[in-house]
Amino acid sequence: MKYMNTSCYHLFIEKGEYKKFVGDDNSSANFQEFTKLAVNHTQSNNNTQEFIFNEGSLVEQEFLKYLDHPPHWQVMCEEFSATLLDSQQASQKRIEHLDKKVTPGSLLLIHCKPPEANVDILVLVKMEQEEFANVVDFEHQYGLPTEKKALNTALIRFEAGKPASMLVSRANAFWIKFLDVYPVRADNVNTANAFSAIDGALKKVKRDGFKSDYTALRNHLITYLRNNQGKTVVYGELIDTVFGQHKALDKRFLARNFADDLRQLPAKKKGKNAFDPHFQIDMTDVKAKRKTVISLTDKIDLNLKDGIDNLDETILPFEQHGRKGVIIYSDEGYEHFKVDQDIEDKE
Repeated sequence: MKYMNTSCYHLFIEKGEYKKFVGDDNSSANFQEFTKLAVNHTQSNNNTQEFIFNEGSLVEQEFLKYLDHPPHWQVMCEEFSATLLDSQQASQKRIEHLDKKVTPGSLLLIHCKPPEANVDILVLVKMEQEEFANVVDFEHQYGLPTEKKALNTALIRFEAGKPASMLVSRANAFWIKFLDVYPVRADNVNTANAFSAIDGALKKVKRDGFKSDYTALRNHLITYLRNNQGKTVVYGELIDTVFGQHKALDKRFLARNFADDLRQLPAKKKGKNAFDPHFQIDMTDVKAKRKTVISLTDKIDLNLKDGIDNLDETILPFEQHGRKGVIIYSDEGYEHFKVDQDIEDKE
């Protein structure tokens, strides 16, 4: 990767000012190393969502001006910094009555070029500063975290003859507004495609004979999605919660290997089946797919119309004197099949 321009602007909310980082030879070298690590982190981040610029987006327009006229870099950086500062000041006003403060932030801007011809990449990183006490005099100061360098990121690819494309992490409202973008895939599409991809993998679990694990995992997936409706989900965290912590019900089932396979699905699914590994759960197109039908006999099916909380306490396997079956705890079901004690005594 060839680095063309890098800048960092610190935003001071209370003062309503932004200031460009200007260092000496030593600090400038450290800064360049910091930016390279930030780019690597952004490129390797799998928890992103794909977006497209709205027409007239400031970010797109200013960067294209810069490509035509490289001295425009500083003007562009200041435009971006001023826009973010305004956003943070507006956020501060909204929470003043709560006696809270918006954490100071810094904007990292990087223009780099990959080996491909006619391709330019703009990396934008919005970092929240962290408060700490100086070990010498315990004065409260702010600094940038070295471990979690990228909180809100945008990796934007400009290629001649093609619309700009971008991957955005931590798609907070202020960040999306600043970038002036919209998602390639709507939340209902992401949710439905993610569910379908996982459900397809689960069907193989069933075909391989691990029916109890299939039923438990599918039920857990449905309840997780339903209970988190409207919330932003990171696909990797979903897999960790639903599948990574699953204890195999059949000792032959390799639960950890299955979870590892599921983590690869976002990279494997393309075209109309693609989904982002970071989206807001919208069950609109999943409702019809939540039903699970279990054949009990050639004349009886158990129809699970939705995910069931505490499934293992509601439906239990039963075996006695060579006879096998299931126990379903249900007040309504009990009323359908109960026999009066008086009748039993007479018999």
